[in-house]
Parts: sequence; structure tokens; C-alpha cells
Amino acid sequence: MSLVNFVLNGKPCQIEAGTSVLQAALANGVEIPNLCYDQRLEAFGSCMLCRVEIDGSRGNPLACATNIAEGMVITTESPDIADSRRVCLELLLSEHTGDCVAPCTVACPAHIDVHHYIELIAQGQFLAALRLIKEQNPLPSVCGRVCTRPCEDECRRNIVDETVGINHLKRFVSDYDRLHGPFIPELQESTGKKIAIIGAGPAGLSCAYYSAIFGHQATIFEKHEKPGGMLRYGIPSYRLPREILDFEVGIIEEMGVKFNYGVEFGKDITYQQLKEEGFDAIFVGVGSQKGWELGCAGEDSCSRIYTGVDFLARIEKYNDVDLTGLSVMVVGAGNTAIDASRTALRLGASRVQMIYRRGRAEMPAHPEEVNAAEAEGVEIVTLTNPSAVAMDGESIAVTLIDMALGEPDASGRCRPVPIEGSEHMCVADIIIAAVGQTQDLAFINDDFPLEMNRDNIKASLDTAATNLPDVFAGGDAVTGPATAIEAIAAGAKGARSINRYLMNLPQVKEDYNHVMGTSLSKVSPEYYKDEKKKAKNHPKELSPKTRIADFAEVESTFTEEQAIAEALRCLSCGCGDADDCLLRKYSTVYDAQQAAFVGDKHAKPLDETNPVFVRDPKKCILCGTCVRVCRDVAEVNMIAYMYRGSHAETVPYLPGMMEGEKACVNCRLCVEACPTGALLFKKE
Repeated sequence: MSLVNFVLNGKPCQIEAGTSVLQAALANGVEIPNLCYDQRLEAFGSCMLCRVEIDGSRGNPLACATNIAEGMVITTESPDIADSRRVCLELLLSEHTGDCVAPCTVACPAHIDVHHYIELIAQGQFLAALRLIKEQNPLPSVCGRVCTRPCEDECRRNIVDETVGINHLKRFVSDYDRLHGPFIPELQESTGKKIAIIGAGPAGLSCAYYSAIFGHQATIFEKHEKPGGMLRYGIPSYRLPREILDFEVGIIEEMGVKFNYGVEFGKDITYQQLKEEGFDAIFVGVGSQKGWELGCAGEDSCSRIYTGVDFLARIEKYNDVDLTGLSVMVVGAGNTAIDASRTALRLGASRVQMIYRRGRAEMPAHPEEVNAAEAEGVEIVTLTNPSAVAMDGESIAVTLIDMALGEPDASGRCRPVPIEGSEHMCVADIIIAAVGQTQDLAFINDDFPLEMNRDNIKASLDTAATNLPDVFAGGDAVTGPATAIEAIAAGAKGARSINRYLMNLPQVKEDYNHVMGTSLSKVSPEYYKDEKKKAKNHPKELSPKTRIADFAEVESTFTEEQAIAEALRCLSCGCGDADDCLLRKYSTVYDAQQAAFVGDKHAKPLDETNPVFVRDPKKCILCGTCVRVCRDVAEVNMIAYMYRGSHAETVPYLPGMMEGEKACVNCRLCVEACPTGALLFKKE
């Protein structure tokens, strides 16, 4: 055996003559990125990714096609090599049209693995689905009732007929857990680290849940007498029954999280005191519990005007509001306005008007909530706004002015413009201002000098880190008023960042994520033209007349049969090989960009004719490995390149050859060799 000497990344090495640079690197524990190399085959070099630098050579030769020579000096990583590899990857990505992760998961602020938990539900594995959800969301029963469902907005099923009922499915498995569980996650061994969490709302509860899993002692400080924040004090019980909230908080308590109620940060306990008590890190997760006033003339002289959040909180705290026979005007059109309007009906109001300065299309409330409010009797009046109020005996005289829609403002919605001379009068007994809300951050001062972005805490949206090294923040305190799922996601992110900070762990780089379209509107219907329509399942709900009699929960949970049937409507978007895909792995490492090279995308349908595997040409990079393995290793020779240019595919020689065992011997070698998710085994 003849040996040759070479230098690999500064280290002297020796290997048998005739060995390629790629093989020599692998033999010495050095990975050179590649997508088309297979030790059973001759070098092909189709992916062009295994570029290296060799002293005395021009350019960046391919490691798979270059043999080791005596005295060769090889470098496998450098800025120039990285640039070359990134360009190669971006060329491959330019025609790639598969999704790494399902669009529902991408749209979810918590990035719950929606595709796979729905798959588990379809198989009847309800508790396994619940465990998967809880990897990213500790409050699935809550979210199954109050989430705004951004996942459903991006569901590809919308292209075929109607969205999959993702939120109802989440609610089903979480309610199933409540009846058959509960599931308590395994906790890591105690680290001895202590974390103080300010606020027992969704952000704080989420941070506490994951901090406990990491083995840290989490203690929540909450100014109210009960947990939940805006989940309890801002969402009516007909949407979120308190026993549901208490059940999920109870699990967090059972995990060892401590709750201190009636303790207001900045007054009853300070940053310095927490440090003196041995807390190693702090997470600030206060919500938006301070409502905006109407902002119109005469407001200060009227005694029967409430903010939306104060109105809803008072009902929760004191249950002493009686609106029997009264006329109520709610100003605003967000979810708080809807909740206040529907609550007013349940408290006996004879008339509830919801006043909004823009048009119906611009209403920020979820459309289903708007429809439910109207069905119950709420009158929605658009393109008008109060300009002045004054007491008129026991009632309030309201001057309204009509509005017209002008140019878009910073929110992207058309700016409402008052129409001169359109003032008209209206009378209401109660006005509820649901025009916006903010956070009370009075605890930020010289003793707790967090940096601010206008009205919010300045913190990284990626790590939740603030300018104080041991203080992290997330949720409404950072973003301003947002949704429960956004706060939950922020709390989870904060817990993971705090864990890395306390345990001296490096920050984690997020995986590259390819998407078929940046939004549902950008996805070609051609991909789904052959999908059959399937009727959507709907849970039972109370009739509008029955609903307003009390605060009973309006919607029911899916039955098992409904849940399985609805789960089977899922199109299973995303890639079944995303976690092992080499294209995704290297695109992450080299920061490859999907849109660096722009060209036509071709809608290529899924091929499921083979009994063993599925072929997805959207994810094929034309590396040729399947062609060569089939021909040279399996000696079947049934796959070949067809067509030219951007229409090229790897397909059977003749139409129909994948339909039976006569053409394909089902050796599975092509699937095992595929570096992406273009070939996948069918699920049994």
C-alpha cells in the first residue's frame, strides 16, 4: 500500500494514494459539505458544494473529484470557500419549491409543530399530540379557546376549500388530557438557579413552565390575587372558563413553580431586593392592562365612561356590574371591544352599539368574533367616531362625526378622515372605550434602568435580553398589546435564553427554512388542483339567544370522531425529512438565501404511485444520486433525467414504471441516498 503525505487544515496527515480529498477529509474527522457524494459511486460533482482551497491550485477545486497528492496543502474552510458554497446553495434553492416546515408552523408565533401533531391526532394518538404541542406551548387548553389562529390564515387547505380547524384540534387534545391526564413534563435535575418572573400572565406562565423543565426554581410575582393576567382579567369566561385556566396553571404549580400574589414589582418588591434574595435572573412579562381613554372633548366631566380593560377586569374581580335595561356604546373594533360588547349583552344591556371609525374590512377583531357578536345582537356602526361627550341627566350625549377613508397610515390601514359638517347626536347610558391599551411600566427608574423603545421595554425579539445582563423581557412589555400566543412564545423564548445565560451555553442559530410562498396568496393553486374537497367539521355551539342569558362557554369541543375526521383534512405540508435534510443543514451554516437568484417556479405534483415511497419533485435538487444508485448499485436502471433546463426532473424512463413491483424492486436504496426530502418512505 502506497501512502502519501498531505496537510489538512494545518495538520500533517497520511493516507493511501488514490484517495480523494473528500474521502481523506472524512477519514480524518473533517466534514466537507456535499450533497451528491456516495462512497459506492464514482465522483459526480453535480452539487458543486465540496469546494476547497489547495495551495498552488487555481480557484476552488471539488474535493470529491480531486485525489490527494504528495505534499498537498488543503484548507476546507475560509471566507472565499464559504462564499462559493453559499452561491452553490442559492442556485439550488432558486428552483426549490418545497417547504421545510409547514406554513401553519411558520405562521404560529410559538412555532408549534402543527403538521405533526395533527398527524398524530389522525392516528388517534391524542396524548402524544398533546406532548408535542407542549414542547412549544404550555397553555394549549387556553389557546384552543382564545387564539387568533394565524396558523389557519396560512393553511394551504384554504386553496382547496376551507382551512383545517387547527385550533379546535389543539383544544380537543388538551381537553382530552384534562380528562385523561394530566401530562406533567419531565424536569431536569435542579440547577440551584433562581429566576424571578414579573407577572403571571401568558408570558410569565410560559417562562415559568420552561424554566422549571430546565431545572431552575421559578418564582412568579403577581400584583393581582389570581394568576392569568389578561387571560383572566381581560377575556370573558364565556370564551375562557376559569376552570380551564386554573387547570393549566395548576400543572405549572405542580412542576414546582412558586406564586406570590398581591405583590407589585417596584412597590412591594424591587430589583435590588430580588438580587439580595439570590435570584440569578429576572424575566419581565407584564401585560397591557392599562386602557386608553376616548380622547374626545368633555370626557373628564362624564362619570359613566370606562376603558375596555377596566370594564372587563371589574366584572372578573367584583362581579358587581348590572346593565339591565341600559344602552351601551362601545368605541373600538378590536377583540377587547368585541368582548366588552358581548359581555354587556350578558349583563342585561337593552342595546349595545359598537362604534368604529374605519370600515368593516379594517376591523382588527377576528372575523369569527365579529360575526358572533352580531349574531348575539351587537349593532356594528362603522365609519363614525365620537368627537365630544357630555352628561345629559343620567345618560351621556355623544356627538358623532362621520368618517371617510383616506390614504394608508403606519398600520397599513386606510386613515379615517372626519367629514366636515357630518356631526350628529346619539345618547348612551354607558360608554366603554376599547380604543387601545398599554403597559404600566412605572417600575422602570434609576434603580431599575431598563432601556425603552418609546412606551415599551427595549429587548431583543430573538433572545429577550435587555440592557441589564440578568434581566430579560417579553410579551406586551416589549411589543405592546399583542395576542396570548405571542406572549406565550415570548415567555418560552425568554426561558430558553435565560437558561443559556445561566448555564453559559452558546446562542442557538435558527435553522434555514424554505417556503413555497411567503404567504398563502403567493402559492400557486396548481400545486393543489388534484386535491379533493372535504367538508370541514364544526363543534357544537350554543344558539345566540341561549348564549346571552349567562356566561356559559359558547363552543363545545370536537368529539373523537370529529377530531380524527378534521385531522385527515390536513394536506401534510412541510417536509418529512426536514430534520435530516442536508440542503437545509448547509443552507443554515452558510446563510444561504432563498431569493438570491429569482427564476420561474414550476408546479410539479407529488408522485405517490410507488407502493413504498413518495417522490416530491419540488424538493429535488437534481444531484443524480438516485439515478446512479438505481443504475450502478441496485442494477435496476429505472430512473433517469428527463426534460431540459428548469423543467428537468429525475423520473422513471417510461410513464407508469413506478406503479408496480415489476419496474421497481423496492430496494429503497434511492430513498436512503437522497440528500433532501425528494424521496421519502410512505408511512405505514
